[in-house]
Amino acid sequence: MSIRSDDLPPDTRSETGAADRPGDTVPGAPADPAPADTIARPEPKGPPARHEILAVKNIDRALRIADPVLFFLCGVFVSNTMLGHHDQIEHLVVAVASSVLLAQFLRQSRIYETPAHVFRINTLVRLGRSLIFACVAIIAVAFLLQARDYTRDWIVLWMLTAGVTMTLCRLGVLLVARRALAKGHLQQKIAVYGGDAKGAAVIEHLCNAGDLQYKVVGFYDERATRVPTVINGVRNLGGMDKLLEAVKFGQVDEVILALPLAPAGRMSELLNRLAYYDVTVYYAPEPALWQYFDRPYENLAGAPMLRALASPIDGWSAVAKFVEDRIVAAILLAVLSPILLAAAAAIWLDTGRPIIFRQPRRGWNGALFDIYKFRTMRTDMADREGARQATRDDPRVTRVGRFLRRTSIDELPQLINVLKGDMSLVGPRPHALGTKAEGKPFEEAVANYMRRYRVKPGITGWAQVNGWRGETDTNQKLHGRVRYDIEYIENWSFWLDLYILVITPISLIFRSKNAY
Repeated sequence: MSIRSDDLPPDTRSETGAADRPGDTVPGAPADPAPADTIARPEPKGPPARHEILAVKNIDRALRIADPVLFFLCGVFVSNTMLGHHDQIEHLVVAVASSVLLAQFLRQSRIYETPAHVFRINTLVRLGRSLIFACVAIIAVAFLLQARDYTRDWIVLWMLTAGVTMTLCRLGVLLVARRALAKGHLQQKIAVYGGDAKGAAVIEHLCNAGDLQYKVVGFYDERATRVPTVINGVRNLGGMDKLLEAVKFGQVDEVILALPLAPAGRMSELLNRLAYYDVTVYYAPEPALWQYFDRPYENLAGAPMLRALASPIDGWSAVAKFVEDRIVAAILLAVLSPILLAAAAAIWLDTGRPIIFRQPRRGWNGALFDIYKFRTMRTDMADREGARQATRDDPRVTRVGRFLRRTSIDELPQLINVLKGDMSLVGPRPHALGTKAEGKPFEEAVANYMRRYRVKPGITGWAQVNGWRGETDTNQKLHGRVRYDIEYIENWSFWLDLYILVITPISLIFRSKNAY
């Protein structure tokens, strides 16, 4: 059905070119807002806008529920198959508790940041890690309940069944979503209001992102002679009246207001006109600020403030991390004492004293402290400042030291640093003061490097369990490690620490090729 402009009641301004006449306003210019009840709106004609319930975003939300549910069902199935129907309440308690923990681990692994229609090997790796962590949780829960029926075969079969089921479910959803997107379904149709520099930046970003779930159907701007006709292949389809018409007939799902900072009255006018319809409206900040808009807002004296930087761990979180560090470090020292004594004896028998190597490192707020490690290099080739990084087949490394470094046993004396308060169990690894990447100190090689000092350094960290171990002689390696360190700082939680601690021994087995 065709729609003629004369079918619509007159509005406060014309469709195109009105802003080019003297005395008219343009988007972003001061204007007296019209009262909401006096704004002329197109009368509804034709079918109402169709709501797309099956959108990629909703499929992603459904996966957050489907994963722990499938895990739970697999646990119930395996327990009933292997253990019979007795003690079903106990089986259900273990399955429910483990499924709740798995949901937390999956969220902490950031597996849901990858949309359902995008395939990445890293997604399956994160799924596997979370299942391994859930396996440890099942053992702990069964131990606390003193359950005698649960065997190693039962746990392994549960993990394998859940892993295969969840993987097949994800692959099935991925194939269906891709096929639907290829046919034009599941897409969010986006319109951009504003065709100046900010609007062009938004359009170019959306078009170049390559995400099939978003489709820019056009941009709208009354200033026909002052904005481009086409931006990155997206056409100017008219002014606000045309946009309202497209929204009314379901041609647009989401609207992005890409306007310069405008007076409150002008913005209220635009929102009032769009509020008449069931459409999601976004306001695009200045492109230079995009990197900060994943930060939360806070209310200061009644004014909303964007929190650009904040103390990552404070309040009760700081208390929880303090307790975690001291208690777990003390337990690990007691449990690992035979390994510590054996390592010390091996060093003494191989190359004599000293057994412990001390080196200055920077920690929380840039403060200096001496880090403790088992000595792994010859004393006549000591490098206290760490100007020369260890390399593969480094002649400075002793026979015993090579084994200690590959297994990371040389780092265990840092548990004493944790008890002293210099370090945490989990955090960014502290680097030697003289270490450089491509001839530049680390602080100069990476712009965000100094943000690592906002938390205590750790024995293990998010970068290490993701494979970033070994020397950092290039800017690329350093950027990769720092990126994970900052990601950990900005997303810290007790559960993330627990996940890293459990996954560290596994990463030492499968990701130790760069440790030398």
